[in-house]
Amino acid sequence: MHLMDVRHGLLLLEQQECNQSFNELNAENKVKVLQYALGESVSVYWPNLALNWIENNPESLTTILKGILIESIGKHWANQHYKHRVKRILK
Repeated sequence: MHLMDVRHGLLLLEQQECNQSFNELNAENKVKVLQYALGESVSVYWPNLALNWIENNPESLTTILKGILIESIGKHWANQHYKHRVKRILK
């Protein structure tokens, strides 16, 4: 599946617990969507969805995503629960 718009990918990420559409994206597009969710969000909503997917697919955690996760801990919306989840994922 070719992803033209990251917003479409975010919707697939949001629905991923109900269907497998997000998993049908190629690896490059998954990383783009997860990068956007973790790096460009103004609230913890999208990052939490990204963490849910990463926790269920730990083999997909790339060096790039690890760096973005580390950076996301410093975001103004990153609450204690989010920070603990990130630290647990990065162990």
